[in-house]
Parts: sequence; structure tokens; C-alpha cells
Amino acid sequence: MIVSGDLGPGGNLGAIELADRFGVSRGPVREALRLLESRALVRILPRKGAFVNSLKDDEVGVTMEAREFVFAALAELAAQRATRSELAGLRRELQRLGKLAANASTTPNEFKLATYAYVQVLYGAARNARLNQIMRDLSEGVGHAFGHLSMATQDMRQAEYEAYRDLTEAVAGRDKEKAHALARHMHSMGVARAQQLQAAIPAAVVEFRGRRRRTRPLSATV
Repeated sequence: MIVSGDLGPGGNLGAIELADRFGVSRGPVREALRLLESRALVRILPRKGAFVNSLKDDEVGVTMEAREFVFAALAELAAQRATRSELAGLRRELQRLGKLAANASTTPNEFKLATYAYVQVLYGAARNARLNQIMRDLSEGVGHAFGHLSMATQDMRQAEYEAYRDLTEAVAGRDKEKAHALARHMHSMGVARAQQLQAAIPAAVVEFRGRRRRTRPLSATV
């Protein structure tokens, strides 16, 4: 529900309501919320409840920061270790990204899934299983939940494609320093685009008065 956008930033995740919705007891719901909290998707506030995180929240920011460094390290290793076959694979995935970016009917989710296919080739070329797993863990929550925001418009998708094109050239040219720098830059720019878009989307407003919680629904959607 969070990844699909049904529950936006600031949205309240009431254990009772979720238990009723999915036909389970509150125990599994509480465990699920704690798992989402460990993935930086949710924050749990004592005596207030659980809420969907936004890109402005500290935990998300820390996770994105770590993700940027790991992504850059994997790109640097790929520049050193990629085989001819893997470079050909990167170019195939890049070509697919280019076609999707040029198509105005491409959805953000379609483009996001295509970027996943590209980075899987990139991460495989790095030949570092530990860093690969760390990246997967960091992306499991925030990457899936916020990634589409950096690709919401055709201009954003075109910018993302051009960043991947430059990264591919650096990896193919065995320029590890450039690959590292480009990876960091494209990650930070993607986060900046997502933050800009998220700031334009009205979030749910949650008010607390004593022990009673009142939630005002979204006034508009984008």
C-alpha cells in the first residue's frame, strides 16, 4: 500500500484498522509495522501510532545517504571488473531505458522496473556479493517506495536515462573515478527530484489532542 502510493507520506497506519482490513489479529500487524520501520518506510511514535515516512524524515535521509555511497562503490567496481558480455548487457538495458524515456506513455513504474534491470547487470559486474546484498537491503524499503517519484514526469525520466548513459560510458571506459562520481551525482539528483515532487503533494495531516487522534484526509491528489 505504501509502495503503490495508496498510503502517502504522513499517513496513519492504525493497527486496529489494518487488522480488520486484512482479517488478522493485531499481533501480526504490529510485527509488520516493526519490519516496515526497520526498512525506513514507517516511524512508530509512542502513544501516537505508526506513520508513513517521507523523504524529509531523518531515518529515510540516513538510508538514502548510505545507499548513495554503496551505489557509487558498486559502480566503481563494475568499471574495473565488467566483462565484455556484461558491458554488452548494460548497453542493451540502456537502450531499453532510452526507448522508455522517449515514449510519453511510459509510466513511472515501468521506467523504474527498467532501471532495476540495468542496475542488476551493473551490480553483477561489480562482483562483490556483500555490497550487492547491502544495496538490496537499503533498497528494499525506501528505494521501492520513493524511487518512482524521481521518474514521475517524462523530463525526469529523460534526465535519469542521460545519467545512466553517462555512467555506462564511464564503466565501459574503465574510468573508476568517473563512474564513482557519476553514480553519487545521479543518486543525489534523483533524491532531489523526488523531494521536489513530494513537497508538491499534500500529505495527510494528523492532529493529536490528548489521547484522541484526529486525522484529516488528503485535500487533493497529484
